Amino acid sequence: MRKQLLISLVTLCSLTIMSCSDEMNLNIPDPGDLIVVDGWIENGQYAKVLLTRNSPYFSSIDSASMRALVLTRAKVTLTDGIQTETLILRKNEDYFPPYIFEGNEIIGEIGKIYTLTADYGGKTVTASTTIPSSVMLDTAYFKLETGSDSLGAIFLEFTDPPEERNFYRMLTKRKTKDPRYYSTMVMALDDGLFSGEKVGFSITRGPESILSSYGREYFKIGDTVSIKFCTIDKPHYDFWNSFQNEAFNSSNPFASSLSKINTNIQGDGLGIWGGYGVSYFNLIIK
Repeated sequence: MRKQLLISLVTLCSLTIMSCSDEMNLNIPDPGDLIVVDGWIENGQYAKVLLTRNSPYFSSIDSASMRALVLTRAKVTLTDGIQTETLILRKNEDYFPPYIFEGNEIIGEIGKIYTLTADYGGKTVTASTTIPSSVMLDTAYFKLETGSDSLGAIFLEFTDPPEERNFYRMLTKRKTKDPRYYSTMVMALDDGLFSGEKVGFSITRGPESILSSYGREYFKIGDTVSIKFCTIDKPHYDFWNSFQNEAFNSSNPFASSLSKINTNIQGDGLGIWGGYGVSYFNLIIK
């Protein structure tokens, strides 16, 4: 899911006519050397940050090239306005690439502002985020897909807080099957159409990594699923919403969004540093 984070997006729109034999020379601009941030902090947890360098849009993306992009010698610091700490690089096979900077002093709290700074190779990036108040799910239940005897989607219901703009993100983890939480196919949601109302919608599993194909992945009878229901701030939503549009359209050469992915990273970088106001709901699918 992070391929778009690891590349500098170059928009290319072309129609290939089979009868043409003329060669096409493409002058693709150099994306420059940037720090790519994929970081987050949630209430009750320490910060986690994956850092890589970017690569050209048409470069080869596989497990070996991905590992080569990791910035293991960067300095990453976090402050909440009072306390400051330096994050520690640890190897963690639950993520890919399996190197992640983690905090061990500052714990996320709802309502606070957290500023991240990363330095590498003479370049510096910084970003700030907040952790909004969490919202609880009212219920979650499983419904079989038409024509299937074991596969289906999970339906969620919750009540959106009134008189305020809210943004959401959903992740799931299947017990004994998933090493960590993965995003659902719907990566971000805003309450523009249901502010202050009770709302319900379905979710399916998203891809586990950028090397996975994008498509609907259903839950299954027998799964025990932990649902991580998150509130996020507007810049965090803008990133995931634009990322989602680009990811879904990338499989269709005639449906490009013709826009860059939004970022809240300032300086020589791109990506996202985001806060999560998290609540959990556990569902045993029978």
